Amino acid sequence: MIKVGETIYLELKEEEETKRLRSKILDMEDGCLFIDFPVDEVSTKPRYFLEGTQFRAMFLGENQIVYLFETEVLGKTERKVPMLVIKDPGKEHYMKIQRREYVRVESNVDCAVYSPDNLFEPFTTVTADLSGGGMALVLPSSHELNSGDHVKTWLALGYQSGETHFISLKATFIRAYKEQERDIGSFQFLEIDERDRQKIVRFCFEQQLVLKRREKMS
Repeated sequence: MIKVGETIYLELKEEEETKRLRSKILDMEDGCLFIDFPVDEVSTKPRYFLEGTQFRAMFLGENQIVYLFETEVLGKTERKVPMLVIKDPGKEHYMKIQRREYVRVESNVDCAVYSPDNLFEPFTTVTADLSGGGMALVLPSSHELNSGDHVKTWLALGYQSGETHFISLKATFIRAYKEQERDIGSFQFLEIDERDRQKIVRFCFEQQLVLKRREKMS
């Protein structure tokens, strides 16, 4: 399920703020994962932790299923390279988070929409949901979009770390429908750069974790 060479993400609670770190699994033994020293995703600097430090860990398994588990630092060791040793609670304690390639999550991401062919006036709005393959937008009641129209959009993705990424995307308008008295439009992304797609997937992944925590607290 979890393999050597895979990327693993760690979340650490520090003074009311959640820090997100990235690492790689370098080796495995019964009950232990040997990982590279984690790198802070904001500062990109490696971090060093004492024995007993507790984390929430996440990794992407087969079929794009995200797994979550609780872990802690067991110590440090040096084999070919220095490694941090964390606890592997076993697959029976892994929690599945996502099951589809591009999980669609409800979100309110600020978005600006333009027509490259000047078919309609630009407008600003928010997403109703978002995935790595497309999105749904709240449309102005007087929108002039037709199925097949191409649009250019700007999204402002806010992450749990506090950083915001602005990405420009081309999309095709699929259809409009009513939802809670709002006009909603479905869009499919076109010619998306894989780096931008991964930013969206990361955003959706974080939103899934937030929703999962709320479910556990309720």
